[in-house]
Amino acid sequence: MSKINKHKLWDADEKLFAAMSKNYVSANERNFFSIIRHKQEYEVTGLNELLVSEYENQDEIYIVREYYEEYVVGQGIDSDGENEVHVMNLSEALALNLKKLGFIDRDLTLLEWLRESDYRYVNYQRNWDKAHHG
Repeated sequence: MSKINKHKLWDADEKLFAAMSKNYVSANERNFFSIIRHKQEYEVTGLNELLVSEYENQDEIYIVREYYEEYVVGQGIDSDGENEVHVMNLSEALALNLKKLGFIDRDLTLLEWLRESDYRYVNYQRNWDKAHHG
C-alpha cells in the first residue's frame, strides 16, 4: 500500500487554520475547517469538488475547490462562469466580499456568509474524482 504524501499548504492557510482553531463559532464551523484542511492536505481534485451548489441556497452562491487548495467562488444559476472569482487558497476565498463582487446585497465576506447559515449549504461528498475513480 502506498503512502499518500501530505500536500504543503500555503502559509496564509496554515495561519488561518491555526487562528480559527481558537475561534470557532459553532461545531459546524469546527467541522468545516477540519474537513477542508484534510481535503487540502490529502485529497487532490482534478475534476473539481463542488462544496456549495448555487441550486441549494437562495443567494445562488457556489464554491468549487480545484486541485488541492484553489477555489472558485461564484454566483448565479446557469451563469456559465460569468460571475465568479478564482483564488489560490482558502484564506483568499473566505476574505472575498460578496457585496463588492455584486453577488449579494448584504455586506458579507464569504466566511461571514458561511457563518450566517452555520455551514448548512456545504456538502463534503462532491469530489468528482472520488465519484468517478473511487
